[in-house]
Amino acid sequence: MKRRANLVVVLALAALCTGLLVVAGCGKRPKRPNVLLVTIDTLRADRLEREMPGLMRVAAEGSRLECAVAPRAKTTPSIATLLSGLQPHAHGVRDLGSPLADDVPLLQEALRSRGWRTGAIVGNWVLKDEHAGLARGFDLWVEDLPQTTGVPPHDAPQRTATSLVDGALHALGLGPRAADGGPRSLLADEGEPWFLWLHLMDPHGAYEPPPHMLGIPPAPRWIAARDPAHPRRHVAEYNAPSRARDEQGRIDAALVEALHDGEVRHADAELSRLFDALRRHGAWNDTLVLVTADHGESFGEDDYWFEHGRNASEATLRVPLVAKLPVDSPWRFQASEAQGEAALADLAPTLLEWLQLPPLAGARRGGDAQLDGGGSLASDWCAGVVPTRPIFGEKVERTGLAGAVQHKVARLHPWRLEQRLARDEAGRLRLVDESLHHLERDPACERDLLDAPPADAPLLELRALLAAWIERDAGLAGLDAELERRRDELRRRDPAALRALEALGY
Repeated sequence: MKRRANLVVVLALAALCTGLLVVAGCGKRPKRPNVLLVTIDTLRADRLEREMPGLMRVAAEGSRLECAVAPRAKTTPSIATLLSGLQPHAHGVRDLGSPLADDVPLLQEALRSRGWRTGAIVGNWVLKDEHAGLARGFDLWVEDLPQTTGVPPHDAPQRTATSLVDGALHALGLGPRAADGGPRSLLADEGEPWFLWLHLMDPHGAYEPPPHMLGIPPAPRWIAARDPAHPRRHVAEYNAPSRARDEQGRIDAALVEALHDGEVRHADAELSRLFDALRRHGAWNDTLVLVTADHGESFGEDDYWFEHGRNASEATLRVPLVAKLPVDSPWRFQASEAQGEAALADLAPTLLEWLQLPPLAGARRGGDAQLDGGGSLASDWCAGVVPTRPIFGEKVERTGLAGAVQHKVARLHPWRLEQRLARDEAGRLRLVDESLHHLERDPACERDLLDAPPADAPLLELRALLAAWIERDAGLAGLDAELERRRDELRRRDPAALRALEALGY
């Protein structure tokens, strides 16, 4: 009898253990992770390894791609592409001050609809919701810019990395509330995952890093802001402080660039403060982190100095890209330095696949995924090699500037073809000129190979890709006049806003 009772107990325990194993097995399914998306304004791809040890530490835990490519070297079009997965001609934001339409699906909306608490803290004035239309889908949206000084000559306000990270810490319940602006409520809630997007402004001009972020002064490299020997030269003199000028009015380009790099180091240090806080409080392992930039900056490439937005050069379109996956993610990176490139349009689809969520429903705005948007790189990036595929970039202009020459770029790494187009008297687009470069042999694009293309150059394919991409941009022929009309409308409606845009170099 006793033996039978023992058998009953053993069977009951076995059944209980089986039930516990089932529960434990279900518990091994990865819970929904937190998501931290960081975009750093005006950050070139080549600054990651050179100036950002904190972010390199994150890359060592996760992975970095060789670079990401922005669709345009202006903030709002690029960020709208990142959050929508669509190219500018598909989502409709072609310039600053043109808010995104309400019917474009966005990453934050998809996450909020599936249980994430969503928040954003933006440091760039052009991303204020009235100018950008990107607040839709965020439970917490912070755009107040408490600094009293900003970008000259009109002091367009900007939120520094220190106050922005302070705001992020408070939003996540890891720090006190700031008295001069920032979040007034918490984003993090026990039991719910959060998605937080931070947009840091610091590397953008004017370059004013904290003094302790400046290294040893570099050897001077003097340039003249205006030089008859360099008729194409454009220098954003408002980003060259008096300390970088001599009595003849020349500018020490090396010092100006060093000031910019000091701001890059400052952004890295402040982000590291946020990352360390997440580590200390046990949230780091549960957080998917993605860090990139909206565009780069030009320091002499194409004789363009201390600015971005006037061309579609590699210096202004290439940006860094780093990701770290949660510990419990079913995805694993095979290499901390993955080969290949991404487009900013690929990032929303990639994030959603890593989170095991469906893609955004934006296909109706464009019928060709390759030409109108991006695609997920989740599997390829984790495998360590992203295959070469077409990546596009542009610079579009309004009527009043640069003869309204529009730039369109197609890249099939390592090849790059750029075409410049303008309207003829009949209103049709015509080719002004084009250039061909090999990005591995000539990363600065100083040697145009078009006159004698190498045998391995896929020139016909690149031209076909550009022709197809230009055709998808249905309104390109009249875009210059449309952008001029929007600028005139902003001038009438909000002249202070226009002055702020001009202060930012736009």
